[in-house]
Amino acid sequence: MTEALPVTDIALDGIDAAGPGDGVCVGRPLPGVDVAVSPLDADGAATGPLTREPGVTGEISVAAAHVKDRYDQLWTVQRASAREAGRHRTGDVGHLDADGRVWVEGRLVHVVTTADGPVTPVGIEQRVQAVAGVDAAAAVGVGPAGTQQVVVVVVPSAGTDARRRAAPLLAAAPLAEAVRASAGVPVAAVLVADALPVDIRHAAKVDRARVAAWAGRVLAGERAGRRP
Repeated sequence: MTEALPVTDIALDGIDAAGPGDGVCVGRPLPGVDVAVSPLDADGAATGPLTREPGVTGEISVAAAHVKDRYDQLWTVQRASAREAGRHRTGDVGHLDADGRVWVEGRLVHVVTTADGPVTPVGIEQRVQAVAGVDAAAAVGVGPAGTQQVVVVVVPSAGTDARRRAAPLLAAAPLAEAVRASAGVPVAAVLVADALPVDIRHAAKVDRARVAAWAGRVLAGERAGRRP
């Protein structure tokens, strides 16, 4: 994981040793770097006191000599990121495991706030992308904050029946059942898209906010194309 300079480090053998988990394992903090998390509350906000307890999901906070001094002219972002003196809140959510490794579970703004508590997207997406016939997936929240439902949008593999059909946007039963079985959390709907939009700043990152808005329109019965 990087901000301006490296925070953690991991090699291929370390990835293999970590195995599958809820999120992406980015390794252990480098020498001189301290990583802690601020636990999420029921509303998905990182309000808890910083902790290094294994398995606690929250916003990742970093302290190191090379952490940024401040954001230039981004006053609100700066205030939110520097609530603890000498530390930088990254905007990423994740957890530490029992071996001190850092796992990234998504972005704080993409946490789904369900009636049963906050749900992070990356672990869901990884599990769904392991389903045969799925090329890509995005897990998003639809509905009012605090009672959101998890919706999974999948891009089927080329040549599959789901990819060839022009409609409907709801996934066919076999695919929907496989996605729900793999997700690890209750899934209200499984939708099919031709592609997932990416953040204009980071072409590798799915624009989950845009996907969530599209999914909401589809489930509300509005006419929508096959691309969020």
